[in-house]
Amino acid sequence: MSDNGGTAVPLLAARDLAKAHGRTRALEGASVDLAAGEILAVTGASGSGKSTLLHCLAGIVRPDEGTVAYAGERLDELPEKRLSELRRTEFGVVFQFGQLIPELTAVDNVGLPLLLAGATRAEAQQRAGEWLERFGVRGQAGLRPGAMSGGQAQRVALARALVTGPRIVFADEPTGALDSLASEQVMTALIGTARESGTAVLLITHDAQVAAYADREIRLADGTVARAGVTA
Repeated sequence: MSDNGGTAVPLLAARDLAKAHGRTRALEGASVDLAAGEILAVTGASGSGKSTLLHCLAGIVRPDEGTVAYAGERLDELPEKRLSELRRTEFGVVFQFGQLIPELTAVDNVGLPLLLAGATRAEAQQRAGEWLERFGVRGQAGLRPGAMSGGQAQRVALARALVTGPRIVFADEPTGALDSLASEQVMTALIGTARESGTAVLLITHDAQVAAYADREIRLADGTVARAGVTA
């Protein structure tokens, strides 16, 4: 079943995705469209295939069946070198626990994607500092993740995901480990920055309040799209 994303050519389009983890079928014919600049929430019960869908859409894993097209390229057919390049430059990924590098400070975590893309250390640190400022954590620039609160660390992770100017941010339960106040701060920062820059966001969440930030919501059940609609 498709999520019926509209008539315009989507930035990202997945058709009939199937993926198994061993004997467990995580996806069973899921189809999803994401438009440029759109905020799309993907909801569903635990085990419904949400994270597997994100991993397929972001080129982290390949589907067993079906297609994933991004801006005219078939992600499911691309070599790993090109997929890695897209994840460094045009895709940003944020996970539930941030997955910051514990040995690096906040500014070095955010600047790392820029260094990998060829920026000088001075350039990377300057731009990283600007993004930390945008997310309200410039004061934590010199701290390592273990010295930050969960909400601060997650905003640093968002800054790292957006510092390269990606066209899509994939956020997998970005507030799942946070309290309600930190969740609101993280979502306000993410959505506000995405709107400002025209970045599309694919948001995996189990929280209805988080899903309400999106333009549209699709609900997965048993590995396929069970329901789709505009958020209230």
